[in-house]
Amino acid sequence: MNTYRFAVLFFCAGICFMPQSGTTQDIVQSQEISLDDLLNVEISTASKYDQKANEAPASITIITSEDIERYGYRTLEEVFQNVRGFYVSDDRNYGYLGARGFSRPGDYNNRILVLINGQTANEPFFNAAAISTDFLLSLDVVERIEIVRGPGSALYGTSAMFGVVNIITKKSATFEGLRLSGEKGSYGRLIGSAGFGKGFDNGLEISVFGQYTDIKGQDLYYQEYDDPYTNNGIAEDLDWDRYYNFLTTISYKNFELQAGMNSREKGIPTGAWEMAFNHPNSKTLDEYKIIQLKYDNAISAEKNIMLRGFFDQYHAYGTYPWEAEEDGESYIYDTFEANDVIRLGGEFQFRWDLRSNSRLIVGADYQNVIQAGFSYWDEFETYFDDDFPFNVLSLYLQEEYQATEKLSFTGGIRWDRYSDRGSAFTPRAAIIYNPKESATLKLLYGEAFRVPSLYEINYEDPGCWKKPTGLVSEKIRTIELAWEQRLSESMFGVISCYNYQMNNLIEVEEDPTDFLPWYQNASKVSAFGFELGLQARFTNGVQGYANYAFQKADDGDTHERLSNSPSHLVKMGLSCRIFNHFHVAAQLLYESDRITVYETKTDPYLLTNLNFSTNQLFGHIGLSFKIRNLFDVEYRYPGGFEHLQPGIIQNGRNFIARLEFTI
Repeated sequence: MNTYRFAVLFFCAGICFMPQSGTTQDIVQSQEISLDDLLNVEISTASKYDQKANEAPASITIITSEDIERYGYRTLEEVFQNVRGFYVSDDRNYGYLGARGFSRPGDYNNRILVLINGQTANEPFFNAAAISTDFLLSLDVVERIEIVRGPGSALYGTSAMFGVVNIITKKSATFEGLRLSGEKGSYGRLIGSAGFGKGFDNGLEISVFGQYTDIKGQDLYYQEYDDPYTNNGIAEDLDWDRYYNFLTTISYKNFELQAGMNSREKGIPTGAWEMAFNHPNSKTLDEYKIIQLKYDNAISAEKNIMLRGFFDQYHAYGTYPWEAEEDGESYIYDTFEANDVIRLGGEFQFRWDLRSNSRLIVGADYQNVIQAGFSYWDEFETYFDDDFPFNVLSLYLQEEYQATEKLSFTGGIRWDRYSDRGSAFTPRAAIIYNPKESATLKLLYGEAFRVPSLYEINYEDPGCWKKPTGLVSEKIRTIELAWEQRLSESMFGVISCYNYQMNNLIEVEEDPTDFLPWYQNASKVSAFGFELGLQARFTNGVQGYANYAFQKADDGDTHERLSNSPSHLVKMGLSCRIFNHFHVAAQLLYESDRITVYETKTDPYLLTNLNFSTNQLFGHIGLSFKIRNLFDVEYRYPGGFEHLQPGIIQNGRNFIARLEFTI
């Protein structure tokens, strides 16, 4: 690492510990979330009921709305880039998430389960979880992000292989009044948003939020296409990104209704899938809509009932121009479409405290994908056009037993039956020991599965792509030991180590009989690693974190290191208040090399981000200014087999300025 980058953190630290001035009222108005507040936040993701993080049978990270504002996060991709043990990739069309050394190039994020207030946000065709600008929500409406590491299928079913992420949105009290904001930034970035919240005396609460974004992007040079025939490797006006989203929440007593939507269209500058390089019509469109009605009521001191019904609809559309003749003028437009994939479902959960030291949870979950159409065609021929509706019924049970004041046990199991892909049993178990009030030891065991997606088991293109036979679910078994320690009134640390074995890994291979690609259960994965984390929140407003992750994920057959798997991750952040109303935050991110699909390696890199922000000035105005990649580091993420480039270059130094007005 170059030491001059650390000067940024030391500079911020010097500012942080400067004497502060201002009235008591000013200081009260700018109070931050203390470490006590953070550790006492009750989360619901780990066990499907509210509990503190140290009580949960998992290793947990909570990202608060204050963290989002302080560090200037704009997408989930940015959030995870700075969370212990996670890493990201971006192919300038979609963002991808890796955890514990595992992220297969182009895997659609279908081994991490993302929820919005408990509702699955992974769409049911590719099982994909959006984490970039294609995500359903703006982070402006997020109250906190609950990140639960490890297998989660015992409560949530498919795709919860490496973790469950629950996005908890803000209530109307947080949005009280009208909020208007605008952003201007590098690459022609323009964003406008508006939010309104109102609470009534009878308990009714309403909030509405909407956002529109237009990013022009930048011209990009790719050495692999450096030829006069392909515009000398320059992709012009193809890095653009346009999207809008909307969310409304209505709550009354024990009922909550939430509806949201997102539409995002993105240019493709990389020439992926052998499409015509630098063609202006290379683009994808993703749209997602959700509606959820939830009833949650404590019917007695020992019993609670939760009922939830939901609807979601996913639509994807992509245009891939191909050269029909070698004159650079004639093209065929291949088009794919996931045509309005519609899912309906519901969940019932009953929680019963059998005794003062015993809590039982039983639940049932039903999902019916009534339409799952997929088409692939050009102007001359339709290659694929079919519909794959299915349903899945799930039952789950979990028991938590507090054996002594310091020792508790958790055990659970879930059964999932798919109408088209068989069934699965998945267990979990945990032992939690508190030798003293400030320390927690967790021994965790979990299993998880991922059913093959509809795309993986059904897609075929005669002469180009084969439909697989006998494809079965991926399965993973993980054991983890975590020690969580309150080091002082202001500092908290965690050490965890894990080992997992994954079988039936689904990847693209060539059939040796005809050399056509198809999805197969190609291999298995064996991995171990450890993570160190430190978090500090001081009473003077200074906050910070530092963490390190070592991860070793190998092919279980060849024992070679997996591609797209960095061995070392180092992340640090420091945030502080200046003169009561102003904040400065700095972040450092180091990542070691990754192996690409072409068996080359990306270079290690060290990134620095800065964010300046204010509290509400004059009670109405908020300002922020973020500098990403302060030292203009050139770095790349591995591409997939669909890319000619081994590594996809990422953004250099760029800026975002934001103005918010509250009425």
